[in-house]
Amino acid sequence: MAGRHRMTNRVVNPLLRRVLRGPLGRRLGRSLAVVRYTGRRTGEPHELVCQYVRDGGRVWVLVGGPDRKTWWRSLRSPAPVDLWLAGRHHSGTAVAVVGREQPEECARGLAAYAVAVPRAGPLAVPDVVLVRADLPGN
Repeated sequence: MAGRHRMTNRVVNPLLRRVLRGPLGRRLGRSLAVVRYTGRRTGEPHELVCQYVRDGGRVWVLVGGPDRKTWWRSLRSPAPVDLWLAGRHHSGTAVAVVGREQPEECARGLAAYAVAVPRAGPLAVPDVVLVRADLPGN
């Protein structure tokens, strides 16, 4: 299991980040985004590839296994992010939406996710963490 994650993080994600920023990103980037944020403790920029759904000028990222992931914690307070969506760069502000703390907002994000990704199935709001990115002027 650890070997698979290492391969994804060291080989697949760097390749995907490059592809998603280019012309091929227009097609692949309909569901995969590159998210660049600044680490809360380190102050260093980080990038990751994630699945997203778009709801007008808002982008939702469902954090898989939030108890095992740490990246979303850098977005507990609203912070600037750069996103590449469908091959295009966008700047915005992102914030983590924790289901136990913000159930109504989390339910809105899950509703957008359910429309765009019906196979995701029903999820219990208290167990979910989403990252919401607001894109100005969209």
